[in-house]
Amino acid sequence: MKNFDDYLDYLYGRGSSGEDHTLRNIRKVMESFDNPQDKIKTIHVAGTNGKGSTAKMLANVLSKKVKCGIFTSPYMVRINEEISINGLDISDEDFCDLIDRIRPVAEKCDEEGYHITYFEFLTAMVYLYFYEQNVDVAVIEVGLGGTLDSTNIIKSPLASVICSISMDHMNVLGSTIEEIAANKAGIIKKNRPVFVYPQTSQEAFEIIKEKSIAEGAQLFTFKKNEINIKDSSNVGNTFDFKSYENVKTSLRGEHQIYNASLALMVLDHFKDEFNLSEEDIKDGIEETYNPGRVDLVSTKPRVLLDGSHNKESIDALLDILKNFDYEKLIVGFSILKDKDHKDIIRKIASTSNKLIITHIEDNPRALDTDKIEEEAREYASDIHVINDNKEAFEYSLKDVGAKDLVLWCGSLYLVGKILSFIEK
Repeated sequence: MKNFDDYLDYLYGRGSSGEDHTLRNIRKVMESFDNPQDKIKTIHVAGTNGKGSTAKMLANVLSKKVKCGIFTSPYMVRINEEISINGLDISDEDFCDLIDRIRPVAEKCDEEGYHITYFEFLTAMVYLYFYEQNVDVAVIEVGLGGTLDSTNIIKSPLASVICSISMDHMNVLGSTIEEIAANKAGIIKKNRPVFVYPQTSQEAFEIIKEKSIAEGAQLFTFKKNEINIKDSSNVGNTFDFKSYENVKTSLRGEHQIYNASLALMVLDHFKDEFNLSEEDIKDGIEETYNPGRVDLVSTKPRVLLDGSHNKESIDALLDILKNFDYEKLIVGFSILKDKDHKDIIRKIASTSNKLIITHIEDNPRALDTDKIEEEAREYASDIHVINDNKEAFEYSLKDVGAKDLVLWCGSLYLVGKILSFIEK
């Protein structure tokens, strides 16, 4: 392979497992490298919403005192963002070197009937890289679900963290909140503590609690009314939680207060192990930036990006919009077909003054723009369909008044594309 793009094409070309989710194949690869995932300390983070923000807060604080790796997905602009140590993304050279070394092992597995998918290959790269870079701890975000996600081959993490759970990826994780919760609870391990976001579904929480008891895992959680919210605006939040006063987040939205409180609980538990001061914890949380999540990327004109892509996150986004004063809301939108798109399209279309529908490029899961337009017609009159992402983005900025707000949402993949146009 000649260049970075060739390596990426090879990786993407490995495809997905379809409906055949199992840990059998990834285990085969990791055994060839003597299971590096079990030789490092890990904090494993699962959930439907908020896991990226929570993982980033944890890693940002830990990086103040120790060498901390973090794996999150999907990336916004470049795949290197997914694998990072103390804020520094993996280099192209290290990325390609890992592919070169894992490739013969993966191809041998393929020949033996254990096809190694794109995400399994990437997971192997993550664990091998963090082990060889000698990290003190790694924060690992689950890709999908928990039980059969390829990251879930860690025998004994330092801690398991379960964020907000709601209905998403029903085709893979189950059609009820109980089934989805059971899948996420699959990351809970024997005698290792588990930290849980205050769930809106009592049924989901009971499933997590039962699994914790079965594994002898001490469960830590909190109620939302234990938090004293002092301020929540379009620039961030200020709150008190337990002994921590005036904690600030730069991440917008009230839901980020609860994500930050969950991260705080984990960090407070391990503060002595990693020599974290209260100042480290508060500063690290305040400084955390999560691109593409209620992200005000421009002020003239005002452009807000948000990767919300399911009912709960769209509801949180619409709640946050109340903090923004605007005359017209111009929305750029697309969505994947495996989402609860009817309800999401209804809410987004009803809120917009102008709706620009585009196609999520290079993604077989993208919902056709004709279908989106058909569902939106009932709730919006000013609709424009522009399949090309760059053209659609440029159109959204045309004739924008000083008091208007441009919002791009519906998919992290789409938001990543828009972010790349802005950065260029």
